Amino acid sequence: MLHYIITVSFGIIALCTSVVTFYALKRINNYEAIILNINNTIELIKHQLQIIDNKGTFESDDEVGFFFQEVKQLGHQLEQLFETEVDDGESKKNSKEKKKEK
Repeated sequence: MLHYIITVSFGIIALCTSVVTFYALKRINNYEAIILNINNTIELIKHQLQIIDNKGTFESDDEVGFFFQEVKQLGHQLEQLFETEVDDGESKKNSKEKKKEK
């Protein structure tokens, strides 16, 4: 009789742990999607800033240049918040820098 009680108890504990783990992973996936969306938005903004200031006209202007520099700096800080994808133990930025050195 004691054997059945212990088996049922462990079964209930395992079931509860499985349900909690499932919902935790589901929540983590939702947060990951949000973070990836923010990261894609930051990359899009950075690309648009490069297109806008292709000739350097905004950056060299005194009045607009200050705001433009602040937006670029903010974009750089936001970009630093997120890790880049790791490929063979090196980040994409590091591999790009190594290619430039060659």
